[in-house]
Amino acid sequence: MNDIKSYIKEKLTEFNDKYNVKHKLDSCWGNDKDMKRQWKRDCENVRLQWQDVNSVSDVKMYIERYASIVERYQNIRGVYLDSYDMDLALYRVISALQKMAQCYDYEALGFNGCNKEEIDALFDRLYQVFNDMEDVNIRRAMQD
Repeated sequence: MNDIKSYIKEKLTEFNDKYNVKHKLDSCWGNDKDMKRQWKRDCENVRLQWQDVNSVSDVKMYIERYASIVERYQNIRGVYLDSYDMDLALYRVISALQKMAQCYDYEALGFNGCNKEEIDALFDRLYQVFNDMEDVNIRRAMQD
């Protein structure tokens, strides 16, 4: 079981090395006090979400919510707040995956039935949506 726990943590570290969404959200607003306040509230809400993540299906739900937010912005001319919405959804996914890694051994939660193939599938989907998000952000940057 610790093998799977370590595997999830390793995959999370690998993703965070590529794109540290919390750092981006913490530092991207410069002097915009309203957005900093909004991020502080949203960060607290994500922290409270922790108690609602109790199974692999909950983690999948957060990944699919993230996918739906990215998909919503794929076909519209965006504004800079679109990036915030997508990053916040990604931060929720990362938080859910962190809980999965931390609480994998607890029998009361539904994480311990997950094997490496399922974890790989979760991260494959995450990377697929993340690449779509990067495409949206590049397209939006070119429109500006």
